[in-house]
Amino acid sequence: MSTSIIPTTTMRAAEVPANANEGCVGPSSEKAGKASACDGCPSQAACSSGQFQQDQAVVQDETMRLQTALGNVSNVVLVLSGKGGVGKSTVASQLCHTLASQGYAVGLLDVDLCGPSAPRMVLGNAAYQQEIHKAGSGAWTPIYVKPHNLAVMSISFMLQDPNQAVVWRGPRKNALIQQFLTEVDWTGDTDGLDYLIIDTPPGTSDEHISTVQYLQRANAVAGAIVVTTPEEVSLADVRKELNFCTKTNVKVLGIVENMSTYQTQLSKCSFVNPEGTDCTDAVLSKLKETCPEMLDMIVNSDVFSTTHGGAEKMANDYGAPFWGTLPLDPDLLKACEDGKAFCELKKDAVAAKALVELARKLTVALPVDMST
Repeated sequence: MSTSIIPTTTMRAAEVPANANEGCVGPSSEKAGKASACDGCPSQAACSSGQFQQDQAVVQDETMRLQTALGNVSNVVLVLSGKGGVGKSTVASQLCHTLASQGYAVGLLDVDLCGPSAPRMVLGNAAYQQEIHKAGSGAWTPIYVKPHNLAVMSISFMLQDPNQAVVWRGPRKNALIQQFLTEVDWTGDTDGLDYLIIDTPPGTSDEHISTVQYLQRANAVAGAIVVTTPEEVSLADVRKELNFCTKTNVKVLGIVENMSTYQTQLSKCSFVNPEGTDCTDAVLSKLKETCPEMLDMIVNSDVFSTTHGGAEKMANDYGAPFWGTLPLDPDLLKACEDGKAFCELKKDAVAAKALVELARKLTVALPVDMST
């Protein structure tokens, strides 16, 4: 491999210790560890040695490197959900495809380190033949998708075996996320990005905290798109994600209800009789003979229960924008498997129109000047 994963150490910013004495002058003060209020404080030795000032210097250096790395990125958007399996990667990858098809310069950063599926959804099978390299500057160069206005970066490009498990504890995950944010060159042929979409894992743990904290140091978080499915089992976990956004001051740009219904053409359905025997050919032949126009009809069925009002009610409860629904469409899933833009493959499909509308709402919420 041309690239190795080298964890770096992140030291915490200087802050008043929780067990500091009353009247603490602060660890960054010139009098730290020497003032009368410091006598007997458990942190007196650390303060007087200058340890906290050193920590602060490290944080300032990291912040400068982050600002440099993201200096040509207009908007950084997180795709979040407290629940696994709701389609974050589907939404993130197809949103990138849709924006790129409209001429925007887009990057997809996959920080789901243990389940990096985003590259497959952007590149298809070609994802497994890609390797990332370091430029002369020492920065990583992401993988670009023709016509070169869509770039993707993921740990999957660093694995010798695509089936290799990433069994890492929090500190090592945090170190790689920091490297992704500070050591990737998004310049490319477009001289930077209009939108950097960050695909995250489920939950509110290490990867989320690290990503948000690093980005906030450089004031680089434009907001988050929160993805859920309609049923209460999912909504209960997604509410925790919304609370996470509140606690970390991340603006929720919009909530998307994925897999709201199942939709496909009647001609693509299979049929069984009451005994469970397949009778697809007979049914389709009968329909073709008696009412062929029915074969082009769209079958629509609820997949999940929405007895609690679904994502729209949750959005209203939390005062967050509801950005609509995305149906479960087999053709959309196939587009993700093949790494294709669904909005270009099936322009008239309900899911394609929903993706175009999702992209529109993002560009309205975070406009960029396309004339430059």
